[in-house]
Amino acid sequence: MNILDVIELKKKGSELTDEQIRFVVDGFTLEKFPDYQMSAFLMAVWFRGMSAEETASLTGAMLQSGQELDTKGLTGPSADKHSTGGVGDKVSLLLAPLAAECGLKVPMLSGRGLGHTGGTLDKLEAIPGYRIHMDNDEFLGIVEEAGCAIIGQSGSIAPADGKIYALRDVTATVDCVPLITASIMSKKLAAGPQTIIIDLKTGSGAFMGNLERARELAANLVTIGKLYGRSMSAVFSDMDQPLGIAVGHANETIEAFAALRTGGRESAPKDLVTLTEDLVAEMVRVSGLCPDREESLAMVRRVWDSGSALDRAITWVKAQGGCLDSEREDFGLKVAPLAIELAAPRDGWLAGVDCRQVGLSLADMGGARRKVEDPLDLTCGIDFLPQIGEKLSRGDVLARIYCDRKSEAQVAADRVLASLLFSDDPVAGRKVILGRLD
Repeated sequence: MNILDVIELKKKGSELTDEQIRFVVDGFTLEKFPDYQMSAFLMAVWFRGMSAEETASLTGAMLQSGQELDTKGLTGPSADKHSTGGVGDKVSLLLAPLAAECGLKVPMLSGRGLGHTGGTLDKLEAIPGYRIHMDNDEFLGIVEEAGCAIIGQSGSIAPADGKIYALRDVTATVDCVPLITASIMSKKLAAGPQTIIIDLKTGSGAFMGNLERARELAANLVTIGKLYGRSMSAVFSDMDQPLGIAVGHANETIEAFAALRTGGRESAPKDLVTLTEDLVAEMVRVSGLCPDREESLAMVRRVWDSGSALDRAITWVKAQGGCLDSEREDFGLKVAPLAIELAAPRDGWLAGVDCRQVGLSLADMGGARRKVEDPLDLTCGIDFLPQIGEKLSRGDVLARIYCDRKSEAQVAADRVLASLLFSDDPVAGRKVILGRLD
């Protein structure tokens, strides 16, 4: 079999066999052909799509490229959440300890940033000493003892996804339903949770620009999950504006853990709280711990208000080598100095945000990758303050730009300002939760 023949078939719209798909995945994983040929294959898939059978084969090939974790020995029901990516999405950092405090075991494999979105691993690496790689036994041991752990794909867990994931980021093939489905599910299935909740984002800051495409992806994810015997649920959430206030790595991590402090559920950004508690409640409900939706939500709120989830978060992070100093407001993380305060240029209502541009403004300061090998500045960030529907006066602070380099901060500030739409008339606010699919 020849990789060029397979690329040619997919380029012309042919349906590939399981054998052909496994040949591509195995060959790329074992470096039998170069990045540029895999890039051509990914672009052919982006244009021609894949059938349900092809998507299942791609998922299986990526899953079986490495080891699968056995979570049967955990002393509680295992559950995980996956977000399809957004701007300011730091939910996993709150969700994992909250779910663990509710009685779940959360083995989470996460990824780095894609395109304009931030990655959970990048945020966690802003914590001094945090280890994102370890062997499977240590990972599951931390999940058992701390209730949760978050690592990246190692060479032994879904290695094909790790290599393909990085290549998609720099070949404009991120927003492709079959590729997204196979990437998400191979990684999540490899970690072994019996319940998987999908946070499927839609809007200008998401890879799914509208709810119709998001529903298509949700149906694919749920179908693949059920084929592998998992309990599944998808929540559709809004990404037409950043989630929470902080956009960046260190500053998002600080915002997430600060929200777990006693009283944090009331003081943290409302959209961040609403989405996080809903997703944790879905994990609790679908796993069978508390089958009623309202009772599950009430349980999550009780746990959150007790403040115990922050203690669990500190225990989990410490077990992975990280250090969070809960006595400090910034938890001991380094954030770049304030460079620019962006002021509203006029009176009016905030009518819209090109959320993708807000994410790209982080790249202007080195906080997101444009090439696979790009290093990240984990200290730069943006506090994006208003929400759609909010009335503003000329001179109000719209955003705070944190960066060591003033010139780059100015480029980012200009991009943020250009992303905003103002109205002379009142504008309705947006709901963060748009629907769900069980």
